[in-house]
Amino acid sequence: MNSTRFVHNNAVFLVWHRRFAWLCERELQQKCGYTGTLPYWDWVKNAKNITASPLFDGSAFSLSGQGLPLPPDQKALEPPCFGGDITCPKGPGGGCVTDGPFKNFRIGFGYIGVEAAQNPQPGLPSTIFNYVPRCFSRDLNQFIATNFQTQANLDNVLAASTIADFQQRIDNISGDGFPGLHPSGHRLLGPTGGDYFSSPMDPAFYLHHSMIDKVWSDWQAEGTGDGDDRIYGKNALSGTLTTLNIPPSANATLESVINWGPLEGPSTIRPMMAVGRGDLCYRYE
Repeated sequence: MNSTRFVHNNAVFLVWHRRFAWLCERELQQKCGYTGTLPYWDWVKNAKNITASPLFDGSAFSLSGQGLPLPPDQKALEPPCFGGDITCPKGPGGGCVTDGPFKNFRIGFGYIGVEAAQNPQPGLPSTIFNYVPRCFSRDLNQFIATNFQTQANLDNVLAASTIADFQQRIDNISGDGFPGLHPSGHRLLGPTGGDYFSSPMDPAFYLHHSMIDKVWSDWQAEGTGDGDDRIYGKNALSGTLTTLNIPPSANATLESVINWGPLEGPSTIRPMMAVGRGDLCYRYE
């Protein structure tokens, strides 16, 4: 939560979340006896019928399913849902998740909202760390999955010629009518997964960001030569170290230092720029 305002809509979004997902995988392996690796959520493959996907069908090995329906006078997702003029109808859920392995999961803080992350001045609400227990909720939204988690949108991201363009296409913060694959993945999850601050409480967060990392890794590999232009060269990083450059900050470089709180101490960006190198010893299939 302390990092939220400094790892979105800026130069370190991709690299910070790459390392964060890997660190969470490591925690599962070292502390929970997990012998697998972190899978990724193939957006396009699962978009046709999101609640029938093995990820969200509510079965014993899923990530739990849809939340309970909200009363008609309540809306889980208020339009516009991506900024600009884009309106998204609410899904059929929005309430507490009552099936699958996470049906009894609880969240210990209240709803904060995207505005606090994207507008970090004058700072976070003073009550952000207050203990406000609530259930894990979902509003799986088929409209968002069908319209925005598409092969055409994925192809558009992979066709980017520069890292600045890649970041813009996957995140799209301009409000020009194309919700990026990153925010649309969060918003289709509903209240918990759609809030910048509580989104890691939805287990789908980690598969979503693993997919983002896969797409970035695939794009990096298509760079000039052996791909290092998009890893250590001119198309490695673009932007500053603060969300939407608020407050104004320096441009990120490979030697800029970022950190992951209690999971790991500070490190420069350079060692995190490529999968399959250093301790990021993994690849995508």
